[in-house]
Amino acid sequence: MALAERRQREKDQRREDIVNAAEKLFFSRGYDNVSMDEIAGEVELSKPALYYYFKDKESLFFAVVNRGVKILRAMVEEEVKSAQANGIKIGAIATAFEKFIQKYPDYARAYFHFWSGRFDISNDKNVSPDAKEIIEFTWESYEKSLLILKKGIEEGVIRSDVSPVVVVVLNNLIATGIMNMSPYLRRFMEVHGITMEQFYLEVANLVSHMAMDNGEGNESIRERMLKWRSDRFASEQNKN
Repeated sequence: MALAERRQREKDQRREDIVNAAEKLFFSRGYDNVSMDEIAGEVELSKPALYYYFKDKESLFFAVVNRGVKILRAMVEEEVKSAQANGIKIGAIATAFEKFIQKYPDYARAYFHFWSGRFDISNDKNVSPDAKEIIEFTWESYEKSLLILKKGIEEGVIRSDVSPVVVVVLNNLIATGIMNMSPYLRRFMEVHGITMEQFYLEVANLVSHMAMDNGEGNESIRERMLKWRSDRFASEQNKN
């Protein structure tokens, strides 16, 4: 048993070394500009040995993406917990994604590249275990966001004349757009004194004004939500 356990540990460590090497190359050069030959060379393995661990470059890239998803999942759980503790009804999942984009830009780019249409993941029965985890997490995030919005409609916080599904999709399109923002737009904001943190908060304010009902008391809910988001970004800055 001890020998079998040692061999499994060695196999797991070798797999980790391969993912580390692939991550380094993917992040520095982009998925399309990296070959399996180069990854094998980086980790000092023969190409057949590399294919023993990963059947193709896609499955290896998905392993890298899933590393980021595990971080993102923990961040979502942390923001949801904080929001609930502070009586915040909406915005926790979006805040987690925004902080993830800001703190882990390489993982965020890889995650959005996964969903860019570049890969055939339409049949999740034929994809790698890492890809399945990514798909399941993303779908779960959509459904959680949808439930929160539906509850907000029932409580009169979210507008009843707006489809919550559309709001979920819009939020994800905004996140994708932020991730792919042109360096010139970032420079434009910088020149005019707008930081990325301020940009995230302004976008949240705009979306909340579009989605939230104007009923009595909702303005204070919106203000508390925005204050909470601002404090969450500030706490992240203090950590750094």
